[in-house]
Amino acid sequence: MALTKKKSKKRSASNNAAQPDSPILFIDRCAWSQRLGEALAALGAPFIVHHEKFAPNGSDEEWLEVVGREGWIALTRDKNIRRKANELDAYRRHGVIGFVLASGNASAADTAALVTALYPKIIRKAKATKPPAMFSVTLAGAINPIKL
Repeated sequence: MALTKKKSKKRSASNNAAQPDSPILFIDRCAWSQRLGEALAALGAPFIVHHEKFAPNGSDEEWLEVVGREGWIALTRDKNIRRKANELDAYRRHGVIGFVLASGNASAADTAALVTALYPKIIRKAKATKPPAMFSVTLAGAINPIKL
């Protein structure tokens, strides 16, 4: 009887930057695009989109509570989240770790390319950080802490 080598159905590390224990990215409504979703799916990154869990006009405090409780990583374009007292309080109280896309004029393609290129670094930073924490992500690829 000849032994045959079974082909693995698992994606190789080169095709899948997401590790089995990768936390879920929560994509806020202002950061979401179909292109970003397709890029994250191709990467194998686990993610949840705002509209899958919350009403379009729901408050940020609502999703901040769930994101913190579930241990998801927030991805948003909302730079004002740290300037609105009620949202910053919810961010801190619920122990959210989030990344704010600092370039509001980036196209959907630019955002998808940026997030997927930085995905491993985002996950490493999130795992190494004690919540609450907020980081700014520039179009040049820099990830900088934001004082809360």
